[in-house]
Amino acid sequence: MKFLIITICILMVGFLNSSLIAGQVYTWTDEKGNLHVTDTPPPPKSKVKDTLEYEEKTATEIQALENRKKRRAEEREQKKRADSVAAAKKQAREADERAKEAVEQAEQITRDAETYIRRLSSTKEKRKQFRNKIQREAQRAQAAQARARKAIEGAAGAAEEARLAEEELKAQEGQMQ
Repeated sequence: MKFLIITICILMVGFLNSSLIAGQVYTWTDEKGNLHVTDTPPPPKSKVKDTLEYEEKTATEIQALENRKKRRAEEREQKKRADSVAAAKKQAREADERAKEAVEQAEQITRDAETYIRRLSSTKEKRKQFRNKIQREAQRAQAAQARARKAIEGAAGAAEEARLAEEELKAQEGQMQ
């Protein structure tokens, strides 16, 4: 912990040193071929490779940079919202497809059950003999219809979520303009 505090203090002193923040940075090579990077001009016999000059930003430049940064953040947020709307629409389409499949399956099961029940209950004796089978088939058809209703409700909920997300996106776009 003590090492961390000392390290942070040293870094702060280094960053706050005005000679590192402003001025020129020289890159040069001495007679022995050693590379040096300093903020002081190189000796006369050295070979200068690069000189960088730091220019302080004006308040308007800083404000322009901040505005650009804020605009980019808003654009990213807008894209994220648009992506979430697209995902909600996709989920709604998928839920609708599942609901259609469930409805088709329920209709098929119901038709099959009705046919089977008609065959088993053609006479009074057969109705007595196959009463449990008839009830099971009727329950199976009802369960399939219940699953279909639940899938339709889920699709309607997903469609509503997508619609609300799209309205929210449009409202936020309207506020931004």
